[in-house]
Amino acid sequence: MGKAARRRATRPPQPRRTARAETDADLREDASAALARLVRGNPPGHVSLAGAYALGYGALGVAQHDGDAPDWFDDLDPLDALFLGTAWPFQLRDGYEFGNARTAWLRLMRRTPHWPGIERFVTEVVAASDAHGLPVDAGELMLLVAGRLEAAGLDRRKLPAALLPGTALARARFVTGPDPDQPLPDQPSDAAQRVARLRAAIAVDVDLPHDGTPADALREGLHLLGRAGLDVCTEPAVLLPALYLTLVAGEDEIIQEAAERAEAWALGLAEDSPLIPVVDVLLLAGERGLDVDATLGHLYGLPAFTQPAPAADRRFTSTPGRALVDLAFELGFRQVDTRSAKVVRLDPDAGVMLAEQARAFEARFGRPPGPQDPLFFDPDADTPQPIPLAGIEAATTAMLHAAGVCGAWIYAYQHTDGLLPRPDGAFNTDADARDWHEAIDRYLRTHPGETVNDAAELGRLRAMLAMISLDMAGRQPEFGASLADSLRAGDTSADSDAAVVAEFLTASATPIMAALRDPAVTAAASELARGWSGQAMARRVRDAARADHRDGTDADVLLAVAVTQLTARE
Repeated sequence: MGKAARRRATRPPQPRRTARAETDADLREDASAALARLVRGNPPGHVSLAGAYALGYGALGVAQHDGDAPDWFDDLDPLDALFLGTAWPFQLRDGYEFGNARTAWLRLMRRTPHWPGIERFVTEVVAASDAHGLPVDAGELMLLVAGRLEAAGLDRRKLPAALLPGTALARARFVTGPDPDQPLPDQPSDAAQRVARLRAAIAVDVDLPHDGTPADALREGLHLLGRAGLDVCTEPAVLLPALYLTLVAGEDEIIQEAAERAEAWALGLAEDSPLIPVVDVLLLAGERGLDVDATLGHLYGLPAFTQPAPAADRRFTSTPGRALVDLAFELGFRQVDTRSAKVVRLDPDAGVMLAEQARAFEARFGRPPGPQDPLFFDPDADTPQPIPLAGIEAATTAMLHAAGVCGAWIYAYQHTDGLLPRPDGAFNTDADARDWHEAIDRYLRTHPGETVNDAAELGRLRAMLAMISLDMAGRQPEFGASLADSLRAGDTSADSDAAVVAEFLTASATPIMAALRDPAVTAAASELARGWSGQAMARRVRDAARADHRDGTDADVLLAVAVTQLTARE
């Protein structure tokens, strides 16, 4: 519990407390009445989106009351409940089939005029979560959501029978599996040599991360399972779990569950996924009586086997409780609170930074971080411990002072459990924004001669964040490479690391490029660029050094030069 929450928890009862409780009771009563109306007006098979949610919520309640709810019902969120209502009373075998069915149905709905209704539903859920301070999958919040759906217009339009799961998904891949009679791809003429090279790579006792292709991911996965004592030479049943473990699975997943999860993932791939021919070979190998070498030979006959797998296919979407958060982020929400975690959307560069931090954790403690471990750990502790909060606050406060940020902003940071605006000036939630502005107002009341120019302070904050990113790019090569790629692509959101750095580099381009008059800087920046992105980027750094006019220099080149200057000063 944060400091602000503790302060709220220890306040004495206020005179309006009873009124607030009555308001909450009224909201619950209104929501219950809305549920009753929606259930009456939406018989199974003839439902609106709001009606489907009411049926799904009711189905959850009945199952829990009767004590026969499957374990995976506990993981359902409001979007899952809506889908459950569209399928009711159709029964799904387990959580994996439910997750695949829901994901397939949402893919289908994206292509219909009903998709804006799905987006509006998710918007209402996240808005209700923020308004009531409840996780999106909390039971009380799921009840309160029902009271918002009629006003949102989600009961005005019935879903056509052809879009209900019982009809629309009857022949879906997760239901039927791969075609058992389909021909397998021809083995290339050099299949035996390629299989031999793969076997040799598996036997090398070196942990080498895969390159994103199914072929190399399979190499790493078989190496991992071989070290765990499994027979990876003669048993074809290990191939699909091996691919799943390194291409898709999280680092904390249990190997013993890999076979079941791998099959669910393979059956849940989108119908147009280039990986379907790959996983079909693996799913059919046992039925066809193929050994490991023959299976691998057929895989090498598929171009997709040796090409990078799409990012969308490397995500596990075959369980409840995932789609709502993903869609909320797609709609622009930065944070979604669930019962298990406060989930914050990261841009790709921040994701690389966290991956680097996970590797630092493993290097320090000899194992990957687990779900309960602090990713940002105290480097002086013998066991994984969070960085002391006092140390974080002191270091951040010092950076804010150094950046010239005003006293009101620093006070607000220190009195809101470490809140700061995002680089675009917004906050993750309305509650965070309220806490921030209340702290600013308190400061100004006690400092009557001071004013706050939010635009100017935000500019100072962005400059500080840019310098932090430049420092990190110099210390963590993978983050530097990711940041350079984002700058080169130019497709950045206003509050991404790349956008903040691009703004700083553009404003500082003249002094940055002046440093290229020094041959030593040019050589060091070229080498840094080569390590990030190869010889082509290094050549562009050298070309920029020789150019008569340095206006319009590429942002990734500016990054290489700026990071070189920064690291040279240390």
